[in-house]
Amino acid sequence: MSDVYYLFTDKPNLHHIFPVNFIKQSGIATQIESDSLMNIAYLSQITNLKISDKNPLDYLKEYDQPGLETVLHSHLIATIILEWSRADALPEHALTIFIEERVNLLLEALRLKLDGIEFNVFDMGNHTENI
Repeated sequence: MSDVYYLFTDKPNLHHIFPVNFIKQSGIATQIESDSLMNIAYLSQITNLKISDKNPLDYLKEYDQPGLETVLHSHLIATIILEWSRADALPEHALTIFIEERVNLLLEALRLKLDGIEFNVFDMGNHTENI
């Protein structure tokens, strides 16, 4: 069984950017935010094992090398989390801020892909923004 497991460690796996147990222990977010798809990225399983339940500021320091911002941006992951890691400071409501930033990146990507096509965005406050 272990041979099979290690054979697949290079395959991508879903990972919470803000690990669920870290969120529960720190109380930084609600269950809805922690389970949000905007808090998920694909990582190799071996990387996922190394991250575990760490504070994202701590594990990002291990991966902070030239080019990381480009990788994060290409995966629609807000680089604000990297800024927090470098400053060693997680703001209050960090996950909420991170998710809002990630939604903005997604909308920006849609604007580029749908150039010339109008669409509406509805937020939780029932506001409409024409894009």
